[in-house]
Amino acid sequence: MRDAFRHEETDAASVGFTACALPAGGQAVGEGRRFTGSLLHDWSLSPLVDNAALIVSELLSNALRYGIGALPAWSGPGQAVWLGMLRRRGTVLFAVCDPSTAVPRIKEPDFLAQSGRGLHIIDCLSETWGWTTPDGDGKAVWAAVSCPSAPGVPDSSRPVARAVAEPWPVSAVGSVAVRRTV
Repeated sequence: MRDAFRHEETDAASVGFTACALPAGGQAVGEGRRFTGSLLHDWSLSPLVDNAALIVSELLSNALRYGIGALPAWSGPGQAVWLGMLRRRGTVLFAVCDPSTAVPRIKEPDFLAQSGRGLHIIDCLSETWGWTTPDGDGKAVWAAVSCPSAPGVPDSSRPVARAVAEPWPVSAVGSVAVRRTV
């Protein structure tokens, strides 16, 4: 079993995690972008804010449209999606959890359509992305981006990218499907 991050000594300054629940409504995407920008500024990762805002916007939009929107009407109001961010050495991982078991699928782009490019954007802006194996609680769709190394942290601490097209076991998360690596 492989970890999403290498096992190595880690100082507290290079690790961070936070998550927030966002109500399934029209303001969730904007709130998620603000939350992401604020946290990245707090983590001294301001250069990532623009691309991270796009990634988080697309992850949240897809969760609301295909995750929450795909649920039966009896799931009722008050549904929420979760936005989580994990920083560890040279990588920041953005994850959005929704209650649906439907996995993401990249659509063939229709250049005249006003939607349908979200996963393409995530694919272009991230080093890798994927999703956890859906279960009774839903799934998490995630994207990982490289971030500037902290002073004194060698570039070799960046995660090892691995191209696979099948589930990749990741400890503490379950198995995940990896879409692309560079």
